[in-house]
Amino acid sequence: MKVRTMRIPEDIEKGIEYVAKVEKLEKAQSLRKLARIGFESYIAKAYQDGKLTLREACELLSLSPSEVIDLFMEKGVRGNIRSQDVLESLESLIK
Repeated sequence: MKVRTMRIPEDIEKGIEYVAKVEKLEKAQSLRKLARIGFESYIAKAYQDGKLTLREACELLSLSPSEVIDLFMEKGVRGNIRSQDVLESLESLIK
């Protein structure tokens, strides 16, 4: 694990303290947990917007495809393949 130094705004510091208190964690653990949640949300949004494939999301999150799919379902993210994409793929197979 790498060590990083950064300035944290007061409102985020309060959030870190709140999570640490509620979940009975040290502040460093709380910060890591919040950073992970934020990163997962960022990746889920990028996937939903079609900027990432499922494979890329798996690599970035260091999770298996089934774990990533479960994570995305928890966040309300559906697959990023549209019906038009499926129809175009089927048409190309027929040709």
